[in-house]
Amino acid sequence: MSLSRLDAGSSTLLVDCSENQFQVCYLGGLLPQDLNLSEIPLLTNALTPHGELDSEFRPQGFPTQDGYSQAQTALLARRNGQALLIDLSVVNCCSSPDVLDVQLADAQSQVAVNISIKSSASGVFSSHSTITNTSYDTSLNVDWLASIHMPLPPSHREVERYGGFWANELLCERVFLGQHSLDISSNRGRSSHQSFPCLISGEHGFSQERKQVFLTSLEWSGNHRLRIEPSPAGGHSLQAGIALQAGEVCLNPGQSWSSPPALFALSEDGVNGLRSQFRRYWYTRKGFDSTLARPVHFNSWESNYFTHDAKSSCKLMDEAQALGAERFVLDDGWMQGRVGIGCGLGDWIPCPVRYPQGLKPVAAYARKLGMSFGLWVEPEMVTFDSRVAKEHDDWVIRMPHRDSVSGRKQYLLNLCLPEVQNHILECLHRLIKDCGPDYLKWDMNRDHAQVGFGSMATPIAMTEAWYALLEEVHSHYPHITIESCAAGGGRTDAGALAHSHRIWPSDSMDPMQRFDVMKHVSSLLPPALIGTHVGASPSSTSAARLPLSTRCIVALQGHMGLELNPQELREEERSTVQRWTRFFKAERESLSHADFYYLDIDEPSLDAVLMFNASMSGGLLFVLRRGYPQNAQPPIIRLPACVSGKQFDLELLNPEDGDFVQHSSAWHEGGVWPISGDVLQLAGLRVPCLRYGHCALIKLGPWASPNTQQS
Repeated sequence: MSLSRLDAGSSTLLVDCSENQFQVCYLGGLLPQDLNLSEIPLLTNALTPHGELDSEFRPQGFPTQDGYSQAQTALLARRNGQALLIDLSVVNCCSSPDVLDVQLADAQSQVAVNISIKSSASGVFSSHSTITNTSYDTSLNVDWLASIHMPLPPSHREVERYGGFWANELLCERVFLGQHSLDISSNRGRSSHQSFPCLISGEHGFSQERKQVFLTSLEWSGNHRLRIEPSPAGGHSLQAGIALQAGEVCLNPGQSWSSPPALFALSEDGVNGLRSQFRRYWYTRKGFDSTLARPVHFNSWESNYFTHDAKSSCKLMDEAQALGAERFVLDDGWMQGRVGIGCGLGDWIPCPVRYPQGLKPVAAYARKLGMSFGLWVEPEMVTFDSRVAKEHDDWVIRMPHRDSVSGRKQYLLNLCLPEVQNHILECLHRLIKDCGPDYLKWDMNRDHAQVGFGSMATPIAMTEAWYALLEEVHSHYPHITIESCAAGGGRTDAGALAHSHRIWPSDSMDPMQRFDVMKHVSSLLPPALIGTHVGASPSSTSAARLPLSTRCIVALQGHMGLELNPQELREEERSTVQRWTRFFKAERESLSHADFYYLDIDEPSLDAVLMFNASMSGGLLFVLRRGYPQNAQPPIIRLPACVSGKQFDLELLNPEDGDFVQHSSAWHEGGVWPISGDVLQLAGLRVPCLRYGHCALIKLGPWASPNTQQS
């Protein structure tokens, strides 16, 4: 028997390649090194039930349309327009402590597939597939190639998926896995607001803190598909890959194509365990050391939208600096002809009327105030009033003899043309040389349309071209931070983070919505790399009116920024913003290396998260009243095991937000209280009495109070 194991953190993946067949026979907790692994397939291999074909049943690790397998196929291909029967056998299986390569081939169909699975110390695995056309004389059309085909652990009965729409991204839906298939996908040219390319399966009733869960996400920012369906072997199997357009992948003889990686991880401690694994995974992969630069942003967009000039921008910088901002980001509207939606995109020349000396003096003024300078760009887009559109009409994506399709009254450039790539890079080089930004907010405000359909600008090629642009900018300017934004959360995915440094997950800064966005996106992407800004009240997207302290404290959970009009703030509100920006500066390093433990609370109108830094033995407990109370007494909540065996100084940092009660507990009124972590874990604490929309921030251990911080 040919068994190979991969260990990642506290998980083991075991595959069986005996008899030239590839099978995943175990995915679960870490197996002992001295275990007789052959006992696992002996005891767990599937039977051949009545009603199936007469051949001996054996689950395949990469099922195809082989003529007898009834499992969902991981590969669909055609030759000469006809569906191809493919029966893959193991040619070679190579394993090392952190990589497993399985080579499969079918000489008759002239197809070979290589499956590569990598493990990491964080507990996260990655998998991708490569298909090769081994024919000498005919092409091969690939209609589906799964990056991963994985049997779910047999105890998994439920799955969470996330989707939504603009300014309402990452809405959570829990689905019971029964005798049906579950399919999520996007054909919008980006991962989209509608379909976060991630699924979390788990045991019945899995939660943030409890039970086994399994996360899979595609590292891709374009069209995608993730699918779970019942398996003939029992339970369910999962696949993830690119949603291919018909004819999009056509391999000439000898040619290969690789799917993007799929990331996956298993946790025995609910979704919180996934958060810890993926935070460590991304920090290691991105090369982050103990210092992670996260200056407080001030983004100009919701201060003045398109109405600004050099004078007003410099005045706004004064106000931003006074509030505690460390980086000023000049958003949309600085370009020539850009007075609103549907105009002024493509040339990337500062408006000679509103910015007569270009952006250099504006950037210099930001630096004079001690702030760095960032700039909004949307290089993939063009409007027809631009010089580049008039001179290079053939650069615009459109189908012959059909009306062009706009989105936000703008059009897509064909990124697959070398001359378009050169134009974009020349524009960026000119801007960077002129004003020297250390941050680019790279936006993409519309879906694809008329992309592909026989042209060279296929959906895959457009996504890969975007990645290439980002890498080219980074290679020339490694000091520049690039944020992935796409009308908010249209490119919130692992592929975007792999090629950028910061993710903007939603245009909604309503703290209620932002809390949910952070809760769901943090299962895959580290909170410290997610932009989270303090917005206005009422919210520009939801119209919700919520306390400024809540808006500020929610922003602490990610990369904090400000995006409001300072002139609309009263003096006490300015003091509130200054208080919490000071606090963020003092604690951002501790927060960036904290694990986020979202708590299971019986009362649905209350949410809580503990941000705990184990190396400092301290943390922050955030409690949010998101609905009307269901009981007169606020609940008692118990903290997770990370606090066990430790001693803390407990302090409610904002007692003024929890005063709606006749008589409160002494610690609710402020002050520092020595408390045992064992008490917090076993007995818990009663949260303050909070009105709707209010929150409490409770310090545990050596975290500094905002009342004692200096600028």
